[in-house]
Amino acid sequence: MSKLQGFALFLVAALLFLVVNRAAYKGYFQDDEMNNLSWTPAVPVMDYVLTELSPRFQPNNFRPTGHFYFYAAEKLFGLRFPGYVAILHAIHLLNVWLLWRLARRLGASALAAAAGCAFFAFHMALFDVFWKPMYVFDLLCGTFCLASTLLFVRGQWILSFVSFWIAYKAKELAVMLPVVLLCYELWFGSRRWKPLLPFFAASFSFGLQGILLNPNHDNDYTFRFSLTALAKTVPFYLGRILLVPLAGAAAVPVSRDKNRRLYFGLAMALTLALPLFFLPGRLYSAYCYVPFTGLALAISGLAADVRPAWLALALAAWIPLDYHELRARRSETLARDTDIRAYISTLGQFVHNNQSVTAWIFSRTPDGFQSWGVEGALKYLLHTNSLDLHELHDPETTALLPRDSTALLAWDQGAHQLTITRNTR
Repeated sequence: MSKLQGFALFLVAALLFLVVNRAAYKGYFQDDEMNNLSWTPAVPVMDYVLTELSPRFQPNNFRPTGHFYFYAAEKLFGLRFPGYVAILHAIHLLNVWLLWRLARRLGASALAAAAGCAFFAFHMALFDVFWKPMYVFDLLCGTFCLASTLLFVRGQWILSFVSFWIAYKAKELAVMLPVVLLCYELWFGSRRWKPLLPFFAASFSFGLQGILLNPNHDNDYTFRFSLTALAKTVPFYLGRILLVPLAGAAAVPVSRDKNRRLYFGLAMALTLALPLFFLPGRLYSAYCYVPFTGLALAISGLAADVRPAWLALALAAWIPLDYHELRARRSETLARDTDIRAYISTLGQFVHNNQSVTAWIFSRTPDGFQSWGVEGALKYLLHTNSLDLHELHDPETTALLPRDSTALLAWDQGAHQLTITRNTR
C-alpha cells in the first residue's frame, strides 16, 4: 500500500468515525468534568510542568497530563462543549494512526492492520472515551503508551522512556507498560535487557509508592487482591474487551507460523488490564481503552490467519451489535446531558444576576449528576475555591437559612427544570 493510499484509507476512516459519533457534539459536561473545571484553570502552568517531571506519586490524584487538557480546553472554549469533544476525537484518531504504524512495524499486512484499527476505532465499549472529556486520562494514556511502544520498537529508547513517563502521568495504568516492552523483546526483539532497566526502575518506584502512599484504604479506589474481586471484575471485562481475544486465543494452536503478533497483542491486553482486575469498586467500560490497543494488535495477528471472506463475515456480524450499543448509549447520554445543560445554564444566569448570595442549598439534581458536580459548577461560575454549599436534607442546613443571603436550588426531574429561590433575611 502506497502512502497516498494509506492516507486516503485513514481519511475515509476518520470521516466515518466523525459521522458515527457526530451526536457527541450535542452532549454536555458531567459531574466529574465540572469538578475538574472548577480548579484546573486556576493551577499555574509551572505546577503542571513540575508535577509532570516529578518522580513522586501524587496522593491527591493529580494527573498533570490529563488535567492540563482541562486547563487548556477551558482557556480555549470555556463551557462550549463541542470544542472539548473535538480534541477527544482528534486524539483518538491520532491513536488509530499510531496503532496502524505499530501493527505494520510488527509485520501486519495492510488488510490485517486495517482490521485491528477498525475494531479499535469504532468499538462502542469505548463509547464514553469518544463522548466524555472525563476519560481523557485513558485517552492520553493510550496515546503515550502506543507512542512509547512504537518508539521502543524503532530503537529510540530515550524518547520511548519519555513517552512512558508522560503516559503514567496521564493514568497509573501505564505502570504495566515495561512488561509489554519485555514481551516485545522476547517475541520480536533481540532480547536486550539493558534498555528496559530504566523502565522497570520507574515502574517499580511508582508502583511501590502507589501501594504505600495510596490514601484510599477502604473505598472504591482501594485495590482488592482477592478471589472475590476477580469474580466481579473478570466477568465484566471479559464481556467488554476480552471476549473476542479469548475467542481468538482458541485459534492459537492452529495458527500458522506461531503467530507472534497474536500472542503479543493478547499479552499486551492482559498486562495493561491487570490492575483493573483488582479494582472491583471501579467497573467502567471506558477503562478498557488502553488494554484495547493490545486487543487490536491481537486482531491484526488473527486476521493474518483467516481468509478475507471470513474477515468480511465477522465484520458483518459485528457491525449490528456495535451499532445497537451506540444507539442505546447515545439515547441515554443525550437525555442525561440535556438535563445537565438546562441545570447549569439556569444556574449560570442566576449567578450572573445574584453575586451577593453567601450560602447555597440544593434539593435533588438531574439523574447521574452528583453533588460534586453542583459544587464544581458553582465554583466555576463564581470563580472561587471557597463555597458554602449544603444539601437540603442535611441536618445542618436549617442553621444556614437565617443567614444574610441564601439560594435554594430545586431540580424537578419531571419538568426537567431547575427552580432557584433566593432567600434574603
